[in-house]
Order: sequence, then structure tokens, then C-alpha cells
Amino acid sequence: MKEIFHEFGTAIIAIVTAVLILGVLFGISVSGKTGILKIAGVSVEKEETDFTSYHDFDSVVTWHNRTKPIVAYTASYGRFFSLSSTDFLARYYAKDMEGTIYPMDKVILAKLFTNNMFGKVLDIRRADGTSVMSAYSATDGSIRFPSAGVYVVYFQIRDRENLTSVWKIPIAVDERRS
Repeated sequence: MKEIFHEFGTAIIAIVTAVLILGVLFGISVSGKTGILKIAGVSVEKEETDFTSYHDFDSVVTWHNRTKPIVAYTASYGRFFSLSSTDFLARYYAKDMEGTIYPMDKVILAKLFTNNMFGKVLDIRRADGTSVMSAYSATDGSIRFPSAGVYVVYFQIRDRENLTSVWKIPIAVDERRS
């Protein structure tokens, strides 16, 4: 027996200690909770709050559900033709979350609506990704497309609530026939 305790004494003491510690940790009862994990979890449990009962809840929901400003093309202006100067910005408009429409030439060039709408042309590219921004005049908003094909214009628009969106709008440019 002496030899068994001498050989395995350390392991027996470690096992007995572990069993006692586990028994103490999982056998403790506080506030109706038994075990250290359930007791420690009491402080972690979160109280649910019903935010819908707050008086400004509808305003917060409206604020977060507002729509970003949009940019669109006015189809009534007709087609774009290559190698001819075109009043480019007059063909587009921006619309804010209330549905108010702002002509893009007035937003970008004249800056008439600086308190309500701000916009800029980020880039104009061919379908292959080549930029043709050099064909665009930031002074008068006109463009002279170098050739027929599909182009993509990138507009950035920001409304008075600082909601910003970037719009990628494809443009078909035709050759003018005599």
C-alpha cells in the first residue's frame, strides 16, 4: 500500500482535488441558480427593452428608411451622337427622398441647390473601361463623344441630409447619318 501511495500519490491527490473543486463549483446555489456557470450567467442575461414604446420611435424608423437620392436620364431629349457637342447634363435629373426633382445642370454647373442637392460627374467611360472624361466640359456640362458605342457615366449625388449615392448609367451613342 505504501508503494502504491508513493507511486501514484500525486495523481490520486490531483484527482481528489479536481473532484472536490468541480463539486464546489457546480454544487453552489445562489439566488435559485445552481452551478458556477449559471451563477456567472446571471450578470450576462440581458433585459429586453421595447423601443417601440418610445415617443420618437416613428421618427427614428422614418430616418433610417429614407431613400438615397437618385439620378436618372430624361428620355425626351433623344439620342446621343458621336463627334457632336451635346448638352450632356441637361439630360439628367436628381431626385431626393421627398421626390423633388432637380435638373443636373442646375445642380452641378449652376449650383443653384447647394442647400438641398450637390452632385458631380465622377467619370465617363467606354464599355471597355477607358475613360473619356477629357471629352466632357466641366464648364458648360457638354460632351463630345469620340465614337459610337456604349459609354457609362458615373454620377455622385448628395442630398441635404448628407445621404450620398453613386449612380452608374449606361449611354448608347450612335453615329450621325447624313
